[in-house]
Amino acid sequence: MASGDKQFKQDLIVSARYKNDLPPPPMPPKFLDIDTGGIENYLTTSYASGLVRREEPNIEVDAEGGMPIDMIGVPGYFLGDESAIMAPERPPLLDPADAELLLSVDQIKAQNTSRNVSFLRKTQILSTSNSKSVDLFTKSSRPRQPLNRKEEPPVDRDDKENVKRNVQKGFDLAYPDTIPYNHESVRSLPRTAAEREAWDKPKHPSGARDIYPVDFYPVLHDFEATNDQGGLWQRIKFDKPPLPADHGRRDDRIDVATFQTIPNESLLPEWKAKKDAFDADPANYDDPGPEPNIWVMATPTSHDVSSIRKHLYDGHPDRDSPALVEPLLTKSASSQMRVEFERKRVFHSVTQQLVDPRRLWAIGLYNPQSDKNIMPPTAQKLKQGKAAYVYPIADNVRFRADRSKINNPHASQANREDDENIEAADMYMYRPRELDPRETYDRVQRRGEYDYAFKDEYAQIERDAIAFEEAQEAARIQEEQGALEGGEADVDMVEVEAAEDAEVALDTSNGTRPMRDDDDGEERVVNGHGDDALNAAVAAMGDSDEELLDD
Repeated sequence: MASGDKQFKQDLIVSARYKNDLPPPPMPPKFLDIDTGGIENYLTTSYASGLVRREEPNIEVDAEGGMPIDMIGVPGYFLGDESAIMAPERPPLLDPADAELLLSVDQIKAQNTSRNVSFLRKTQILSTSNSKSVDLFTKSSRPRQPLNRKEEPPVDRDDKENVKRNVQKGFDLAYPDTIPYNHESVRSLPRTAAEREAWDKPKHPSGARDIYPVDFYPVLHDFEATNDQGGLWQRIKFDKPPLPADHGRRDDRIDVATFQTIPNESLLPEWKAKKDAFDADPANYDDPGPEPNIWVMATPTSHDVSSIRKHLYDGHPDRDSPALVEPLLTKSASSQMRVEFERKRVFHSVTQQLVDPRRLWAIGLYNPQSDKNIMPPTAQKLKQGKAAYVYPIADNVRFRADRSKINNPHASQANREDDENIEAADMYMYRPRELDPRETYDRVQRRGEYDYAFKDEYAQIERDAIAFEEAQEAARIQEEQGALEGGEADVDMVEVEAAEDAEVALDTSNGTRPMRDDDDGEERVVNGHGDDALNAAVAAMGDSDEELLDD
């Protein structure tokens, strides 16, 4: 190329773009809070407004505008009388609410400009103009003054009437057909739709769908199961089986076992000290609980537990059957046939705790139609059907093993020696008998407290128990009087003191009396006189002191 050639400057006409992206994150993306949009974009008001603008409503209308008009039913139309389809000359008076629908667009705009409507714009413009017109379709933004209403006091959860109403409400939910037969003194609480649905379609509290109820049992009191404690029961728990296995299976005699209590002399002084401290200052000392006892368990010598149940159960029809009773009875020391029980275990370590029988219940599910029932159902249980019977617990009793005798080679010998020292019988003889009026009253106290249908019968049982106790007291007094007539002395301290006072009152002379063993040599002053005056009085009567005492 010649040196004289003209040089031209060349520029790039296409700009080169280089990437300037951010470096990759120093950790995996799963640790980053990345907003991917999702459904949030579809929940904004701008998306809905844009959708309305883009999508025009596609409405297909027929030739009649979607409103077919049939003039055949109009009276006089085909005869040239069109008054039926024309507006009346005197229009009827419109309701004020309907008059708002006939306003023109200009009238509506005029009303909107005469007041402040805060929800139509972001910033509320305050205006001093007061509008006299009333708009039924708008609501004033001025807060209303709260009414001075008296708040109802909160309902006490443990209130007696509140508990009654809630219990009655539960029965009304379960048995709505019995609402007209409710007792007039019990007023139930209203039932909500959610409560009725919860009863019709019960769900497990955990929310698991694979758990569902298979049967329903109404909760009732078992008034036929009675005892001498007024319908209260004890819950007994063993640390280990109380009886050894019988041929590889559970010994059923524990189901009919009996327990007797003996005061625990080793723990009684400590308990009395704690009891006295609690009675003197209950705020600073704890209640030591019931008196410590040693429990003696006795079981029947016969292993036929089923027959023993039938014989001891007063509701069984075959309880007195000779074929059932004769194999169970043994002749006692009084030549009477009774069921024999033997002492089996003695529990020294016993923990007994009193509990509130209103808070702790034992529940037993019972189906009178089941073929697994040990005893035949009564007429009342057949009438009630399937039920969950509750038994109030008053005592928690736990029998603990004696740790000092565990792993001790002389434990069995020590147990036998301790058991032999217990003042308890080795054999017990039982025979069923009828209850007296007092025992009957003790057994039906709980039913009389809760069953208002049993009120009249319970009152009669109470009167019979009072009459029975009065008759027993009269018989005891009569027996004591008969013993006195037989020659027994009946002298009490009051009569002795009265006789001594009479002896002193008779001393009116100045005689002397002989010395007695209890005389201490000091002069006695009686009625203003000394010992000489008292002795003179006795001599004047011609009766010595010893003879007076003999009389």
